[in-house]
Amino acid sequence: MKTRILIILLTIVGLFTITGCGSDSKLKDIVKKINNCESVKNYKEYGYKIKASAKKNTLTIISKMGDTKSKVDFNLNGDIISNENLATEDLMATLLVINGVGQTYGYKDGELSQNINTFSDEFKKYTIDNEGLELVISDDKVSLKIDLSKKVPLIDMNTFYLKTSDLDMIKELVDDKETGNQSGKIGNIAYDIFIGNEESTIQIGQDEKLSDSAYKSIISVLEVMYNKDIVKHFQEVYPKFIDGKKTIDAFTIEKNYIIEDQKESLFKDTEIVLITINNNIIK
Repeated sequence: MKTRILIILLTIVGLFTITGCGSDSKLKDIVKKINNCESVKNYKEYGYKIKASAKKNTLTIISKMGDTKSKVDFNLNGDIISNENLATEDLMATLLVINGVGQTYGYKDGELSQNINTFSDEFKKYTIDNEGLELVISDDKVSLKIDLSKKVPLIDMNTFYLKTSDLDMIKELVDDKETGNQSGKIGNIAYDIFIGNEESTIQIGQDEKLSDSAYKSIISVLEVMYNKDIVKHFQEVYPKFIDGKKTIDAFTIEKNYIIEDQKESLFKDTEIVLITINNNIIK
């Protein structure tokens, strides 16, 4: 009887040991990715020390700057790593975990976390059952659940373009007949729009290569700046991007345009098209 009990106990201990090692191994891989990522290295240069560690089913991130120290735990249950009771100041640690998990999927360092940071509204639609991620960011709470058995899909940045609803400042300038500009970034589209008296410009940059999203962005700007006939005329004379520089009527379009200090600007790592509009002709 004693022998039988001993065998059962050894079997149970063995099962716990195997399970613990498996969980520990999953987390240690994520921890390694976090500790070696560029964000952690960059923070260190500013005296902000971050270190991730794993023990059994818990991944811990400790952050320290001067006398200030914080500790955040993420628990692994099966394939789900989570913490649903985080504070907003824990968002950095949350994104580091997402980055670490993303790299275990095969994403580049920062690829998944930056995608989420850029398209946070789109990621609100993700669920743990479908995409393998649930991320809630509010004014006073952050909650994360991520399934290690699924590769969380990225939002395709090429589907985003500048819409007329994004151009409130330009609409206001046009309505008030004033000069000025609006610039920013939507997805992987960078833009700078200038409304002038004699000449206006539309500068659109897109990561790596101009696509249909860049062209749609130009049309949106023209729709806000001018009437439908002018927009239609532009589409007729420039139905697509052309190489080099060309002028037709009031429009001069220049693809592969290069600006000063591009590497330090909004248009870093983008292919740029510049449209210059002669307002004296277009009127």
